[in-house]
Amino acid sequence: MPRSSPQKFGFVGLGNMGLPMAHNLEKFLASEGLPPLTLWNRSPSKLPPASKTIAHADSLKALAKDCDVVLTSLAHDEAAREVYKDLFEGARESDGTIFVDTSTLYPTTCGELEREASKIARTAYLCSPVFGPPPLAKDAKLIFVLSGDTFAKRHVEKFLVPSMGRRLIDVGNNVERAAAFKLCGNGMIASIIELLAEQYTLADQTGVGADLLFEFVREFLPAPSFLGYSKKILENDFEGRTGFLVSGGLKDVTHVRNLAQSVGATLPALDAAHRHLVTALAHGGSGLDWSAMVAGPRLAAGLQPFTGRKDHPRDTGFGARTDEESGKGGLEPESVGGIKEVQNF
Repeated sequence: MPRSSPQKFGFVGLGNMGLPMAHNLEKFLASEGLPPLTLWNRSPSKLPPASKTIAHADSLKALAKDCDVVLTSLAHDEAAREVYKDLFEGARESDGTIFVDTSTLYPTTCGELEREASKIARTAYLCSPVFGPPPLAKDAKLIFVLSGDTFAKRHVEKFLVPSMGRRLIDVGNNVERAAAFKLCGNGMIASIIELLAEQYTLADQTGVGADLLFEFVREFLPAPSFLGYSKKILENDFEGRTGFLVSGGLKDVTHVRNLAQSVGATLPALDAAHRHLVTALAHGGSGLDWSAMVAGPRLAAGLQPFTGRKDHPRDTGFGARTDEESGKGGLEPESVGGIKEVQNF
């Protein structure tokens, strides 16, 4: 079993999510008088400088050997398998290691990793994917979904919330359940974006105007995801560094569809989201936020994918919406009444 009093922490994977999470954990450990957070990243250039609160590991094996708890934030299943192969080698030479995997992986991948960890004395693998984009990671407002060995969970949960998140949802001992939980959540979010993309495009094409329809969303569906992704689509703000990349969204949506197929479930809204993520990717949107899936409905309506205009010389996904870009064609805007058009949001 892992040590009863974890003291030294490591963090692997400093991408859009991992870097702010590691920074918050670093501050928390320092406030508790614990040793510096040890970091490893595939690209060393992304590592913050070593300091009194940050150390660098020479290798994954050395990090796992030296740390009591190792958190990982990895892009996909293949990377997770590769990274954990080296981490488990280090764990075999340690006095006990708890691994906390915050990546979004397919459930059976997490099951495989847990079985490998169980072969190593005093080692535990916990599946703990997180909900929230990079800005929430920076503000320590993520939601952690935690599953795995009860003993190990009790010893790490206080280091997850409130240092990096605002809430922790414990879903039991089966690590595959947390992975499936995260995929269900991401599938729901992707379907919401698809719904918004379709309806805002329709509103513009009929002359209602997407800005005006946003007033309905704000009054009747004021959930953070509805409002946040509405603004991205309305403002054509698909900045990938502050969101979730199209490539990552496509990976997750593919996982959700495979999971649904494995249990005989149908997900027509998600099937459409998958098609439109592929469309965004095909039009150069790999580095954009996954709300760029609006490219699908827009192209079908004869509009540019990332500006929503009929003609635009440079459609990169980082355009700004102008006053003229709402209420294109169709019904005259003046014929639609009853709700005052939004000027500021």
